[in-house]
Amino acid sequence: MKLIIIVFAFIFFSSPSYANEAAKCFEKAWGHPEIGGLGLHRGGAIELCQGATKANEITNCYQKAWGNPENGGLGLHRGGAIELCQGATNANDTTKCFEKAWGHPDNGGLGLHRGGAIELCRKPIK
Repeated sequence: MKLIIIVFAFIFFSSPSYANEAAKCFEKAWGHPEIGGLGLHRGGAIELCQGATKANEITNCYQKAWGNPENGGLGLHRGGAIELCQGATNANDTTKCFEKAWGHPDNGGLGLHRGGAIELCRKPIK
């Protein structure tokens, strides 16, 4: 009986937080840049935010990944930035991993191509 109560409590109390995080992520991702959003189209925002548990980490990761390298971004195209940042729980760790993986071996990097660096550093989506 105690196990049933614990399982019920876990499901009841944990599911809404995931839903709230996914909704917060979607609002920022789909929102217009003039009001602080990322300006993604609806499908891209859904893909980025599906199953989100840490909305701010995902959107911060996306901003860095898609940002212009002259402004400290990684310069990934939208699809690559979405793929890298889906499910991110720590934006800094995810983007640092990508920088190391994509970096040239002469500069301490791993020398992977962009797709390989994304694959190595993204959080697997279930």
